[in-house]
Amino acid sequence: MKDFNWPKIIVDDRAIFAGLIGDLFPGIPDESKIDLELQAKVRVATKEEGLQAEDGFVLKVVQTAEILQVRHSMFIIGNPGCAKSTIWKVLAKTLTNDGHLTVYDIIDPKAVTADELYGCMNPKTKEWKDGVMSVIMRDMNKNNPPYKPSQKYKWIILDGDVDPEWIESLNTVMDDNKVLTLVSQERIPMTPEMRLILEISNLRNATPATVSRGGVLFVNDSDIGCRPYFDSWLHKYKKIENGLPENVFTLAYTHYLSDSFTEDMKHKSKITPNCDMQSMQSLTCIIDELDRVLHTDKTQYEHLKKLREEQAEDDIKKIYEGFFVFAGMWAYGGPLDEDDKVSFSNAWKSLAQK
Repeated sequence: MKDFNWPKIIVDDRAIFAGLIGDLFPGIPDESKIDLELQAKVRVATKEEGLQAEDGFVLKVVQTAEILQVRHSMFIIGNPGCAKSTIWKVLAKTLTNDGHLTVYDIIDPKAVTADELYGCMNPKTKEWKDGVMSVIMRDMNKNNPPYKPSQKYKWIILDGDVDPEWIESLNTVMDDNKVLTLVSQERIPMTPEMRLILEISNLRNATPATVSRGGVLFVNDSDIGCRPYFDSWLHKYKKIENGLPENVFTLAYTHYLSDSFTEDMKHKSKITPNCDMQSMQSLTCIIDELDRVLHTDKTQYEHLKKLREEQAEDDIKKIYEGFFVFAGMWAYGGPLDEDDKVSFSNAWKSLAQK
């Protein structure tokens, strides 16, 4: 009961759920049963992708695999930037490495109309026009190219906000019928190899009938966080300047982007919707561009070369720390409104002076 429900519970409710389990089954240990073999394979696939095999991330991948073993459709729910896409991509890589060739097609259901998604009938000519979903499901069902019988798993990924306009038509696909019924009266069944994965941020616009038809994996912001992304990006600087930038950026991350700082940023007013991962990606992109200019601009490169010859390690450290300070100022302060920019500027300046 715990292993089945734990993946769908938010962090704030976990203590309550654990208390309920303890009251229902007093004195009975509730240790989780983990597939250690699958866990080890997930770690290998994660490292092959150049990612960090964090315990929280690996657990979410294993939980996704366990849900797909018993359900043919599932929801992966979480805020933007919480690694929802990476979770199922690493699982696909793991299954493929294990000899179970896995392929997938990604659809954004909000990028097209309902008629373009499922297909429509021309009211005048009575001519049927296929939609994106109907074409993919039919090709997967009949193993039409690019799909092959040798492919063990075929996933349809619906990456977009839930809208009753398109989600209700999937009820027959998500329930035990496993059939997509089109307006043309064609019925396309799901084969045992096919799975439906909905990657969404919330279920506010989904009806209880829809939610009850699929498994649920909830990814909390704290389950994985931005640090694994930063560590994966940092790997490219291991061989530059004998690892000096890596050390500088690691110390700068600890100093500037502390837990208190990131928590304070959540309460500031922004002129555009933004998440922690977007700020982190902006930070790393700006640093990469600054480093590129440092090594390609003739004047700057000559200055760097002179510092190397003089073995002025402290001066080189200041250059890379300056990169981090500049990038962090724009990545985290750029989206703020005018009032909060002043307080952010003062706080950032105070951190830089320390």
